[in-house]
Amino acid sequence: MRQMRDAIARELRRIAQRPRYLLIMMLGIVFSYVFYLSFMGEGQPENLPIGVVDHDGSYLSRRLCHEINATQGVDVVGVYSTHHEARRAMQKQQIYAFLEIPAGTYANVLDFKAPKMALYANNSYLLAGTLSYKNLATISKLSAAAVQREILRKQGYDEERVMGLIQPVELDAHLISNPMANYQPYVLTTVLPGIVALMAMLLTTYETGRERKEKTLGKWLRVEEGGALAAIIGKNLPYTLIFTLMGVVGNLIFFGPAHYVMLGNFWWLVLAMLLLVTASQSMGVLLSGLIPQQHLSVCVAAIYGALSFSMSGFSYPVTAMPSPLQALANLFPLRHYYLTYVDVAMYGRGFGAVWPHLTVLFGMLAAALAGGFLLAHDGKEVNDEK
Repeated sequence: MRQMRDAIARELRRIAQRPRYLLIMMLGIVFSYVFYLSFMGEGQPENLPIGVVDHDGSYLSRRLCHEINATQGVDVVGVYSTHHEARRAMQKQQIYAFLEIPAGTYANVLDFKAPKMALYANNSYLLAGTLSYKNLATISKLSAAAVQREILRKQGYDEERVMGLIQPVELDAHLISNPMANYQPYVLTTVLPGIVALMAMLLTTYETGRERKEKTLGKWLRVEEGGALAAIIGKNLPYTLIFTLMGVVGNLIFFGPAHYVMLGNFWWLVLAMLLLVTASQSMGVLLSGLIPQQHLSVCVAAIYGALSFSMSGFSYPVTAMPSPLQALANLFPLRHYYLTYVDVAMYGRGFGAVWPHLTVLFGMLAAALAGGFLLAHDGKEVNDEK
């Protein structure tokens, strides 16, 4: 404990002497929270620019354009006379999608024929293209059904029979834990804690490499006294508390003012955040022990941290990845934090569901032991040279 207290005091003095690195990391995290929470304040993109190619010029096509324009998610910025014009507008990134209404559409609807309308979406922009396509497809189907409903009513069918002909099977859909299809909880609850973990790992890797670069490795680790583990814990503990506090405050914003769904016990996420930060720091210590060059170890830590966003599974399901990548995903702390968040916040589960993820995060602290062993060996060599 004395060695740990000495290491904590030593690190606090170093922070006071050169605080800019820690401040830059903290400001980066604050900026990320402010930017994403304000940038995605609407929940999902709205008023996406789209176009319509109207070859029919009928009551139905005009009504269809009006209803599309009244939809909250999209905005009709142009009605084009030819397919070529609409395609050129899409290539110039003026619109994300367009609906092409062929000639004779209204006549086919009156004759109970199935008119075919073409939807074109630019999925180079995955989110914008997908949402535009979804809104256009929904509106076109509803408009055609509305016209058929009026025709069937005029033919004397009662309301129950009309709905049975238009929609034989009614779908009762329930969006679990995100009924408004808000894009913020889907992205930010993993991306922003991932940024906290990335900053913690980068700072740990940098500060540990700095000890080697300044040739203070042996003095810091007290290798002659066998205090390497206490020195590593003491050096990183101030950063652990700072980054964990920032991550917990971020979660309080998510489940407080931002009104994200929290069905379980919030304290499980506090523990998961603490383990996420410490596991990330442990990986930073390991990389510093494996790679003597400070700049190279920081670069590898940055690559590892960036890959964790893809390997966590929130954007692309891990179960759809090849088997080797599925196994590799378990080596990323963010993956287990994400699974804990899903079980606690979205499903309301307790210890019985989250203990495997928390256990893996706790087990990743062994990386700090391995890194400490390598650093102690290098520190002893420095002392021997002296």
